[in-house]
Amino acid sequence: MFFRLLRLILVVIVAVLGQPVFDASAQAIGHGSAQLIADQTKVIQDLTAKTDGLEKRLGDPDQDDAGLVDIRLQLEDISRAALTSALAFRQRLNDINARVEVLGPPPAQGQPPEPAIVSNERSALVSEKAEINAVVASAQNLSVRVNGLVDKISVMRSELFRSVITKHYDLNDALSPQAFSDAHDQISGLYKAVSSWLSFALKFKFQAILAATLMALALAAVLLIGGRRLFGRIFEADPTVEEPSYLSRLSVAFWSTLLPTLALGVFFASAVFFFNYY
Repeated sequence: MFFRLLRLILVVIVAVLGQPVFDASAQAIGHGSAQLIADQTKVIQDLTAKTDGLEKRLGDPDQDDAGLVDIRLQLEDISRAALTSALAFRQRLNDINARVEVLGPPPAQGQPPEPAIVSNERSALVSEKAEINAVVASAQNLSVRVNGLVDKISVMRSELFRSVITKHYDLNDALSPQAFSDAHDQISGLYKAVSSWLSFALKFKFQAILAATLMALALAAVLLIGGRRLFGRIFEADPTVEEPSYLSRLSVAFWSTLLPTLALGVFFASAVFFFNYY
C-alpha cells in the first residue's frame, strides 16, 4: 500500500514538472513552424501577384512571339519557385505525421480519457498540419494555373505563326496601272540606253571591239590549250587503271574544272582591259 502511494506521488510530480517543459518545447516548435508558414505564404503571394501581371500582358493584342517567349520563361520560373515553396514543408510534415503516429489515435467513446498534455499536443499538431496543407495547396494551385498559362501561350504562338504565314497583303498598289506604266518607262529607258550604246559602238568602234574580243579569245585559248598540253596527265584519267583511287578521281575532277574556269576568267578580264584600252 505504501509503495503504491509512493508511485502515485512520483507520477503526479513528473506530470506537474514536465508540463512547463513540454509547453516551452511546443511553443518553440510552433513558433518556428509559424515563421516558416508566414515566409512561404509571403512567397506564394508575391508569385501570385507576378503571375497576375504576366497574365495581363498576355491580353495585349500587340504581343509578338518574342514577348510570348519571355512571358513563358518567367512563368516557368514561377512554377519552379511555387514547387520549391511547397517542398519546404516536407520535413516538417514528416515530423508531424511521425509524432501523431507516436501519440496514437484519441480514445474511443466510453474509454478513459487521455491526459490533457497528449490531447493538447495532438490538437496543436493537427492545427499546424492544416495550416501547412493550406499553404501547400495554394502553391499547387498556383503551379496548375501557371501550367495553364504556359499551354495558352503555346496555342497563341501557334495561332500567331499561322496568321503570319497566311497573312493577306494588299496588292492593289503593286498591280495598279501606274505601276505598269512606271515599269514600261524604266524598260524603255534601259532599251534606249543599250541600243544607243550598241549603235555607237558598231558604227565608230567596231574594229576596236572586234580586235579586243579576238585578243581576249586568243589569250583564253592559249591558256586552255597550253594548260591541257602541260598538265594533261593531271586531269585526264588513265585508261589503263580500271579502278582509280578516290584521291585520283578527286584530283582529275578538280583540275579538269579549274583550267576551263581560269580560261574563262582570263577571257573576261582581258576583254574588259582591251575594251577600256581601245
